[in-house]
Amino acid sequence: MGYVSVVLFLVVPALTLLYIYFKQHYRHWANRNLPQLEASFPLGNMKGVGSEIHFNDVLNEAYAKGKAQSAPLVGLFFMLKPILIVTELDMVKRILVKDFSSFHDRGLYVNERDDPLSGHLFALDGERWRYLRNKLSPTFTSGKIKLMFSTICEIGDEFLATVNRFVERDEPLDVKLLSQCFTCDVVGSCAFGLQCNSLKNGGSKLLEIGDKVFKPPAWRNMLVFALISFKKLAKRLRLPVLPGEVTSFFMPLVTETVADRERNSIERPDFLNLLIQLKNKGTVEDETTEGLQKLTLDEVAAQAFVFFFAGFETSSTTLSFALFELANNPDIQERVRAEVLEKLQLHDGKITYDALKDMTYLDQVINETLRMYPPVPQLIRVTTQPYKVEGANVTLDPDTMLMIPIYAIHHDASIYPDPERFDPDRFALAATHARHTHAFLPFGDGPRNCIGMRFGLLEVKFGIVQMVSKLRFTVSERMQMPLRMSKTASILEAEGGIWLNATKL
Repeated sequence: MGYVSVVLFLVVPALTLLYIYFKQHYRHWANRNLPQLEASFPLGNMKGVGSEIHFNDVLNEAYAKGKAQSAPLVGLFFMLKPILIVTELDMVKRILVKDFSSFHDRGLYVNERDDPLSGHLFALDGERWRYLRNKLSPTFTSGKIKLMFSTICEIGDEFLATVNRFVERDEPLDVKLLSQCFTCDVVGSCAFGLQCNSLKNGGSKLLEIGDKVFKPPAWRNMLVFALISFKKLAKRLRLPVLPGEVTSFFMPLVTETVADRERNSIERPDFLNLLIQLKNKGTVEDETTEGLQKLTLDEVAAQAFVFFFAGFETSSTTLSFALFELANNPDIQERVRAEVLEKLQLHDGKITYDALKDMTYLDQVINETLRMYPPVPQLIRVTTQPYKVEGANVTLDPDTMLMIPIYAIHHDASIYPDPERFDPDRFALAATHARHTHAFLPFGDGPRNCIGMRFGLLEVKFGIVQMVSKLRFTVSERMQMPLRMSKTASILEAEGGIWLNATKL
């Protein structure tokens, strides 16, 4: 009888109070007169993400709700954490550019003490971000990137040779894997001077580590959501962001490479060389170094980490989807090839930095690929001070997280009619000028836009030119058509892979 009394007088009231609390918690945005998606304990709106649905599907639903109700913001929940989805392009512009001072942080989980690689430019906030951004910006100028172009050319020749071996055997091409091998070798060399040999060996240890970063199991994605939601508790528990295997591979790689270069006075025209200058001099420019703050070795490793993994995965995703769309649209492929061959002829048949700059229709093809398949499908910002939303009767509290759903914006039929059709003419000059300035955001915008944009575009452009100048592509029977996106991959990835056939011109 005693147990029954305990249940009746203690457990049931406690559960009732918890139910009422969570019921109220999941009305956080409705109570502030903002539309929201219905959420449930304990996952909020994350139920099924990474297994049955992609995170983009949740954001698409929120975006559609905001558009239907003409609301600039729509609420949803990362587990218990309330966040807002931005559904109006003017609001996007205010967040990224006009009112950047109120939204300069991303609010991601960083734990440099226990996970030094987490302290990279993409994740850091406040003055630490501003300091590093100012330090690193000179390393991504056109002049510095141009110095790395000869390296890209050498690896581009290996890329073509590898693809040709499949062509000669009349075998279909696993385009995503081949693109990953190409960009891994390029970034590995341009970042560290490493000979990754992914193309020669059909893979590498760095590619395996990349899969652990970008293709984690569903539970790890949920862990990341939890770390963002409970940052203070996670830090007290000394929880890392990255799997231990990633850190234990990457930290010694950078430490030993830096030590070897300093010991033997080795200098190369690559990103790591610039980071070593920031570590030893505090600048990459030829100027006095008195009083300049310098990077620590951990900071060097973290920046090298984000440059490598962000650089190779986003570029290979764009390159593989671009080649797929060219194979699937032969008229567009022929138009690209005509431009490529015409421009190369003006440069003695060689792929030069200047020749690539002149290929404007190819730029349109790449932009349309980035519209349909943005490698970073959403941007995150948090408020750094109270912010009154223009056109809505709401003031956002500090540390409110907002997401800009790039994938949803890029597939909005009111902005891009027939959005699932691949049409590079959307990015002809007149069409671009006719659209809202923030309807196309593959690299973000404002002071926190992608610092490596020029390098990534150069990689992709070179890869396409190397391929279409020598080969004609068609879609393989092995390709699962119509194209569907994987629900389990954290980045955009075609279900079953991208498989193409190629023949020599």
